[in-house]
Formats: sequence, structure tokens, C-alpha cells
Amino acid sequence: MATQNRKNSNNWESGKRGFQSGLNDCQQIGLLLIWSQNQWKNAVGRQFLESRYRIALPTRTLTAYKTRLKALWDRKLGTLDDPADWADFKALFNNGVPERHLNKLHGRWRDIQKICLDVGVTPIRPTYRALKWWAYVSEYYENSVLAPSDRQIIGDQFLVRELISERTQTAFINEDIEMWLIHQPWRGQTEMRKYLDLVAEKKIRPINWSRNGWGLEIADSLERTDQYPKDYGLSMLNWLLATSPEPYLLPSQIIERYSIFARP
Repeated sequence: MATQNRKNSNNWESGKRGFQSGLNDCQQIGLLLIWSQNQWKNAVGRQFLESRYRIALPTRTLTAYKTRLKALWDRKLGTLDDPADWADFKALFNNGVPERHLNKLHGRWRDIQKICLDVGVTPIRPTYRALKWWAYVSEYYENSVLAPSDRQIIGDQFLVRELISERTQTAFINEDIEMWLIHQPWRGQTEMRKYLDLVAEKKIRPINWSRNGWGLEIADSLERTDQYPKDYGLSMLNWLLATSPEPYLLPSQIIERYSIFARP
């Protein structure tokens, strides 16, 4: 059973005594969204952490997270973090979701629902903010990031960082993601060496997945799920991405190369 990793934890209210978070940013944002979409039921939050990360929290700790995250949610402004209404095209446009990407975005949501149903978990419904960032990655990097699952996971990383920067009134740091996307070290050894040289020379910042975690919903391609061992679920995918010896590859490449070593 996995436990909280305090090394990579982030206390959003730095410097304040009392509750100290042991969950990374993606885990906390995931809890915030899944709870806000399901009447803040403890059971839903518990299932989210256990199914995605194999984290089992005592009821008291889980309740402390809920109290803290609900207070954060109650201070939100606008509709950007509400579940997207796919039939409200005006709201989609007003929240920065381009019309030309709607079919692909909805296709990704359909895939997530199918995979979550297969493994028996409640999916996080994509918010307007999520769709905005999924569309951003598709608009500018679709030719180099081919798999929809990769574009979703990378978009979720933008989402988490932007949302936290707004809530904490700190800088929105995304340069490491952009440099990784621009230099494409996953394409081959030449690109990887160039990227690592630039990092070593401190000309660019290396991408840092460890602090924030990966995507909110780790859902691989539907075509590959039948190849996984029995009970190979979302927690295993998260574990693979978090412990990969090649962190600069695309998520789909990490899953393809290292899933053979994972066991339920």
C-alpha cells in the first residue's frame, strides 16, 4: 500500500502551522474536483486516492483534506473549474475552449469514461479549465504529441499548475513543460542528448513531474488495456509514470516500455 510522499509534498499555505499536506499537487486538485462533483462525500475521495494512487488515509486525515479543500472551493470565482457542459457552446467558447477541437476533446472524455468504468472507479468530469489546456496542447503540439492520452496528461499538468498559482497568488510556472515540448527528447537519442545537454548547461529547466504529479485521470489507450495483467489499474499507471527511469519520455512511451515490470 503506497503512502504519502512528504519529500514531494506541497503545503499551499506555506509558513502556516497546523495541517501539512502529504499529497502532491495533482492528488490534491484531483480530490478537490472529484469531491466538488460528488457532494463532498468521503467515500468518493477515499476511492479516488486508493484507486489512482493506492493511498489509504485515516478518516480524520481525509476529513481534514475535505475541510481545507472545500474552503478553497468556496472561494472560487467564475465557472472555469465547473464541469463542462458539452451542449453549452457559448460557455465552452467563453471559457477558452476552441470549437474546432470539441470533437477530439469529447472523444478523449468518452475514452476516459470507458476506462474508468472498466476498472470500477468514478471519473473526474473535465472542467472548462481542463478542456482549455487539452485544446492548447492539441493546437500547438499535436504533430509531435500524437497520442490523445499524452495530450490529456500534459494538459492536466498545465491545469494543476495554473489553478494552484491562482489559489496561492504565486507565479504560474510552465517554462519547463514548454521547453520539454519544444525540444521533444522522446523522439530519439539525438534529441534526448541535446535536451539533457541544455539542462546540464543550465540553459533550460528540466521538466519536473515529481512536485506536481502527473495527470488527473491517467487513462491509457483503449487498444492497450486488454494487454494488461488482471487488476492492472490506474494506480499502476500512476506508479509507472512516477518512478520511470526515463522521465523525459512521453507518458505513453513510459507505459509501453515499463508496464511489463508492474504488478498489481
